[in-house]
Amino acid sequence: MQASPSENLKDVALKILQSGVAIVPIIHLEDGLFPQLLHLASLAGILKCICRIGESSSRPFAMLRLTASLSSALDMLVEAHVSSIPIVDDNDSLVDVYCRSDIMALAKGRAYTHNLNEMTVHQALQLGLDSNPPYGTRSQRCQMCLRTDTLLKVMEQLANPGVRRLVIVEAGSNRVEGITSLTDIFRFLLG
Repeated sequence: MQASPSENLKDVALKILQSGVAIVPIIHLEDGLFPQLLHLASLAGILKCICRIGESSSRPFAMLRLTASLSSALDMLVEAHVSSIPIVDDNDSLVDVYCRSDIMALAKGRAYTHNLNEMTVHQALQLGLDSNPPYGTRSQRCQMCLRTDTLLKVMEQLANPGVRRLVIVEAGSNRVEGITSLTDIFRFLLG
């Protein structure tokens, strides 16, 4: 029983589970040379690797303040290829979320007839709340989770109708640490 360095973590984990062994050697085979032992893979090691995948990435995390211009929010959504941006206070604590659906609400209310450089994110969010009162509550807009929440808890929250993303916050301070979405969860599960 062995695995090659080109196999993905899911396949190596399945080999361990199906064979009932605790460790599978990762062997590099080159034509005409002796096999080289690169690593010993275990379920605990694979889990540790999976946990590290979600840690900080090289690209900076997109956040905006309430005082930012609406045009900067729109630019950030497009440039970062994201569907939402956390809106934070001076301590980087979550205040609200600006999402692509907010753009549609503003377009519906003809708010784009204003100068986008003069309108702040706060003003845009207020216009959106005024045009859509039943769904405008903060608790429905800003679904949150903690870094320490289990995958099951996160999936249960994302299974609720209308919830497409969770803002990951620090316990107590609500400082924004990241965002996870339905797409992220499915990419992780289907790997």
